[in-house]
Formats: sequence, structure tokens, C-alpha cells
Amino acid sequence: MKTKVELKTKRLTLRPIQIGDEKQVHEYAGDKEITMMFWLPNDTFEETADFVKRNAKEWDSPDQTNFEFVIVYDGKIIGGCDCDLGHSDDHSYATLGWIVNKKYRGRGFASEAASAMVDFAFTKLGVKKVCAQCDCKNAASFAVMKKIGMKLVNDKGTRTYPKTGIISGEFTCVISKGEWFVKLERKSDED
Repeated sequence: MKTKVELKTKRLTLRPIQIGDEKQVHEYAGDKEITMMFWLPNDTFEETADFVKRNAKEWDSPDQTNFEFVIVYDGKIIGGCDCDLGHSDDHSYATLGWIVNKKYRGRGFASEAASAMVDFAFTKLGVKKVCAQCDCKNAASFAVMKKIGMKLVNDKGTRTYPKTGIISGEFTCVISKGEWFVKLERKSDED
């Protein structure tokens, strides 16, 4: 993407991850309790620094397929979210992921950030649908998916955690571009 974007919500700013974010990102990425977020580099600070460097560099690539944002609240990075086109060969759909520092959970920040990411995927990236997946035991992420209007399309998936070899169930939820804009229209009518 030629220009880096900054997404604003009622309480949050979502901006591209950048060099210098390592310490605040490691505050949540380094949390050993995050077993369901296996894509995060959570063993050492060096892994987090490499993750930040790799994803910051992606924003400068003309072939960018992964859009990694940090979630900023009150001037502090409290989490991260991404929108990834790399799972579809034709880039017709995006997959989303999000994580919020445990000190900031339970306040609706994940839903607010995920909603902004869905809108970004449809309005800026032009995808036709957005998918998200979570461990079947991750009730909080599943609740976020439902809250932002996604529908459960598969509750029989499985995932294997590479570091532990543990196999768990996986939910897949989807929302189409049409469903998203109908949801926004209804919300606008309610306001």
C-alpha cells in the first residue's frame, strides 16, 4: 500500500506497526499465557523485535498482503490487529486477527478494533468477504466475531499449536461485503 493508513474509532487509533514499537508490543506478545495466539513471537524480546521489523517492512512493499496494525488507546499501544490477504490466491477475501493486552480486556477494545479492520478490508482493500478464526475455547474472540456481525460457518475445524503440538477445535466466522454495509445502514438508522 503506497500510503500508510491510520484508522480512527471512537476511542482508538489503529496505525501501522513501526520500528520503535517493540517494547510495547512485547508487553502483550511476550505474555506466556497467550497460548491461543500462536502467531505471535512470545518467547524472547528479540523475536518480538524481528516480528515488528518484518511487519513494518511489509508496509513499504508494493506487493503487501499483510497489514499489521497496533491498537493505540490513550497514547499507549494496548494490542495489535491484522488484515491478511495472503490466504486467498486472488486476494478476494481477508483474514483478521487481533489481540489486546490482558490489562485492557473486557472493555470492548477488541470489537472496536476488529470492526475498524473489517471496514478497512472492504473499503480500502476491496475484498468480497472477511474471515476470522479462533480456538473453540476462546469465548472472548468468538464473542467479538459475533458482535461485529460475523456468522459461524464452520465449527468443526482444528488447529495445531506448533510450539506444543496441542490440537484444538477451531471456529471460522465470515461476513460478506453486502452484510457489512447492511449492518452499517441499520446502525446508522438506529443512531
